[in-house]
Amino acid sequence: MRTKHIFTLIVCLFIGFSSEAQILKKLKKKAEQAAERTILRKTDEAVSKKTEKTIDDATKKRDTSDDNASEESTSSEGDNTALEKHKNAKQSFYREDVVIKLHENGKLNQTQYFDADAVAVRSVQNDMPKPNYVDSEGFIYGFKDGEYTKSSIVALQSQGMMMPTMMLEAYKLPPEPFMAQLQKQQDMGMTANPFNGIVEFAFIYKPDDFRYEDFKESKQTLRGKRYTKFEYLNEPGYEGSYVLFDDNGRLVEIYTKKTDTGNRDALEMGNMLPPGESVMVYDYQPVDVTLPKAREVRMQGQGLMEMVMGNANGSANSGSKDIDEDDYDTSDSKGMTKSVRNSIKNHKVSSSDLPSTYDFDWIYETEMHMGKNQKDNMGMNFLIKDGASYQATQMVDEKTKDMGNATMLFDADLKTMVMFMDANGTNYMQLYPIPDVKESTEKMDYKITELPSKTVLGYNCKGLQMEDDRYVFKVYHTSQAPIALSNFMNFSGAKNIDLPDIDPRIIEQFSKGLIMEMHMEDKKKSKNNVSITAKKLTKQSTSIHTKDYKNMNFFGMNKN
Repeated sequence: MRTKHIFTLIVCLFIGFSSEAQILKKLKKKAEQAAERTILRKTDEAVSKKTEKTIDDATKKRDTSDDNASEESTSSEGDNTALEKHKNAKQSFYREDVVIKLHENGKLNQTQYFDADAVAVRSVQNDMPKPNYVDSEGFIYGFKDGEYTKSSIVALQSQGMMMPTMMLEAYKLPPEPFMAQLQKQQDMGMTANPFNGIVEFAFIYKPDDFRYEDFKESKQTLRGKRYTKFEYLNEPGYEGSYVLFDDNGRLVEIYTKKTDTGNRDALEMGNMLPPGESVMVYDYQPVDVTLPKAREVRMQGQGLMEMVMGNANGSANSGSKDIDEDDYDTSDSKGMTKSVRNSIKNHKVSSSDLPSTYDFDWIYETEMHMGKNQKDNMGMNFLIKDGASYQATQMVDEKTKDMGNATMLFDADLKTMVMFMDANGTNYMQLYPIPDVKESTEKMDYKITELPSKTVLGYNCKGLQMEDDRYVFKVYHTSQAPIALSNFMNFSGAKNIDLPDIDPRIIEQFSKGLIMEMHMEDKKKSKNNVSITAKKLTKQSTSIHTKDYKNMNFFGMNKN
């Protein structure tokens, strides 16, 4: 069974809205990383730097010395010392030699020769007297004034995100597989994307990554060889673009034809790039790369950049051996990033659409424990108005309470999540869309066992256990509580939520009550374990007055 199935059930039991499900999924930091990692935040970070680099920056020579900027130099080296760091992990990821030709508007700009044994690249282009090289720690070797020098300035961890993200946008590649592998490389202690994504794409992308509604699949024969072609759909301004794989499932060509649509959406970095045709051709043939002896040169201010942006040439840790491939599976998150972006772009709700006041009658206090020994804990208070089409959640953390507090409110009628924030006397809010839930045809395979009843907060609670090959989920509910929530912790008021093949015993047990306790155990990784237990249910009137909060615009998606 897929690892997400049992957790899909958990979030269905707990939440009637899809965006709330997304928030709870974040509790499973690893198993749900691929689907829930904060892609938009990373994109925002890159956009905020206001870089004016184009796709040519990723493919053309970078001058690795500066006549007036040299800070210090080290002795020359001829050995591939970069490969000594996490060698097995690197060679496991970079599996075979490949020659990559990069074309822009019909012109061959650069050829890269990648050697999987050396995990290094030799780059040649017409305007360079000698080749450039890049090693597996992101050092760039350039020839100038009769010698090779190497610089680690682009080996900063942020660089492993920024340039490949621009490449993803330029070629409109699905970001989910890339983000998953970025996380995996970092988890293993590797320097992420030392080759700016150009080489990495060959080992990340597979045909199945393109098998969803944004691509049209077809078979074709070229020069006697069979290929699988994926043409871009639903991508205005990129008509005619495609990705090609050979009969071994290897990436062989990425072709984009961009027209100027006049759209300058801040969420899409690709719109920063000029119109035209771009092609990357991958040819898997033997390659031999020997790094030249080079004097290391550090640029002026590099130490400060490393301090601010991250350590150069490698992760600060030695890498985890506790790697589970399920943690990086993106097969059920295809198109998620684009869907989120479209939801944000098309979201029409503004602060003026909100009611003047959100009133609540009850406060339901719970405590959440996380980790192997359940040592990490946090309070969660739920503000409830019985029968209302909204509810709110407050996270209570003693470590950060002095920094202010935040309340997440989910309005079903407006399909909007509102984040109300109180920070040092300043009140502001942000509005986010609640995306529609996609239908699923996947089957859920789990074993259901009834548990002995127990008493929580003085209420008699019935228990049910659901188990598959990865998770054990235990949940207790009561029908004796004075409230039965319309949208939270039950099925009775869930709107448009997809519950694939839910056993009727589950719906019967949890549709008319209040969940009082939940335990989720990850059989493979105890650090993912989560428990939530009710602590107090109090009838108490509280209100949120929206006029007291200033709306902070998010990518221009809503206005006051």
